[in-house]
Amino acid sequence: MISTSPTTVAQHYARMQIETASKAKSICMLHQKCQFLIEQARREPQRRRPILNWAQNILAQLQSSLIVDDQLSESLLLLYDYIYVKLDRGSDEDCRNALELAGTLRATFDRLYRTL
Repeated sequence: MISTSPTTVAQHYARMQIETASKAKSICMLHQKCQFLIEQARREPQRRRPILNWAQNILAQLQSSLIVDDQLSESLLLLYDYIYVKLDRGSDEDCRNALELAGTLRATFDRLYRTL
């Protein structure tokens, strides 16, 4: 029997949205999730480390998807690395700085996606 609880339906919908997204939309979704996780880590200091690890995994995925062949992509790679290090440190100040940068990246990629 298939469960139709609201949680199960929401999880199914979220999984389908990820699986059917274009590459550009996937990049936007990864930035959104990374920003969300950093915000969550700031709200839940007792669970901060595992949440930040998840955000770092997303940053590593974004880094590995880059084709570094110009100054812009190289700068983006370094920016992802900088945020990664800030999250590795994990202090309140580092998380605040990482969140600000992640938010800027998310907004930038969202704007780029809308112009496609």
